[in-house]
Amino acid sequence: MIDKKIDNPKNPNRDANSESELTSHETTGNKEKEGDHHEKSTAKKSHLEKYANKLIPSKAKKAIPPIPQIQDEVSVKIEKILETGLGDEYAKLSPIAKQEFKIKGEETTAKIRELLQTTHIKVKKIFYLIIEWLKILPGINKFFLEQEAKIKTDLIIELHKKQKEKDLNKIL
Repeated sequence: MIDKKIDNPKNPNRDANSESELTSHETTGNKEKEGDHHEKSTAKKSHLEKYANKLIPSKAKKAIPPIPQIQDEVSVKIEKILETGLGDEYAKLSPIAKQEFKIKGEETTAKIRELLQTTHIKVKKIFYLIIEWLKILPGINKFFLEQEAKIKTDLIIELHKKQKEKDLNKIL
């Protein structure tokens, strides 16, 4: 009896077998508690996800406008103007960044094309669209960005004037 007290000081009446049963029961109980806790946290997350979509206003969910697959002559010329002189910087980009840069460039081209179709051309908007697109390139000087955007904007405006004259000549 004295030996049992030394082996198990908490409960001297238990023998070694009952102690192993106790620890196995306690550990499975803890695992069950952990599992219940994990299930509750997952349920809370899914519950919160359901309401998160309802709380976000529909205006905040911006849908990316589809990029037209068939481009007219002017859009192709605008893309050529935008991509001139950027070969070295484009080559330095990672594949993911290249794809992002390309998509943003196509969106910029579409927006510029829309601006050129209006009666009054807003040159500042075209300029800022080009700057925002060029900002994707890492490590480019702010002054270089502005200079490139200015050059590209001037070329686009010149292209628009030529296209307008061409259209007038077709009519006459």
